Amino acid sequence: MSSRTATTGKSWPRRPGVRLGAAVAVLLSVATGCSDGGRDYAVPKDLCGVEVGSDLLAPFLPDGEKVAQRAYDAGDTSPRCRVTVDDRLILYVADDLVPPDTDPLKVQDRALLRLGNPAPVDVGEAARVANRGATAVAGCTRDGAEKKFVTLLQLERSTPEDTEQRRSALTDLLRAYSPKAMADLGCAPK
Repeated sequence: MSSRTATTGKSWPRRPGVRLGAAVAVLLSVATGCSDGGRDYAVPKDLCGVEVGSDLLAPFLPDGEKVAQRAYDAGDTSPRCRVTVDDRLILYVADDLVPPDTDPLKVQDRALLRLGNPAPVDVGEAARVANRGATAVAGCTRDGAEKKFVTLLQLERSTPEDTEQRRSALTDLLRAYSPKAMADLGCAPK
């Protein structure tokens, strides 16, 4: 006997379909009540202050309510930036000026392997694109000294879902971002 029969003396008929329908309705209202499932923010035209166009950033940005970029320096020649959506890290960007005898691709070899299947791409003097990141290297001159400029883009989510689309979008973003970021650091191409 159910606990309801103790007060009325009658047994309530079981209607599992009604309970299941009510549970599904509650779950759907909770899932859709927070957002309509789209982007409630404008996609920025810049990446960390470097003009790239919103079409190049859009593939990596998930649905949400707010996008933010937080830039900081890890040193005079090492700007960093984090792109978040709803306070979740989406994209990490690191730029560095290094001595000309440094091989940044060798230095970042393990990091690129962790990002998944790095392969050469035609960006700068040398570049690699992986499943969740990319890096490019270009020679430049700053204050009369030869340097190498290195950019690292690292995705924290696999967006877009299709790996080939993601790798292609990373290559396009790297190609647009890297030379402009190098110029922003005052390093002229060789």
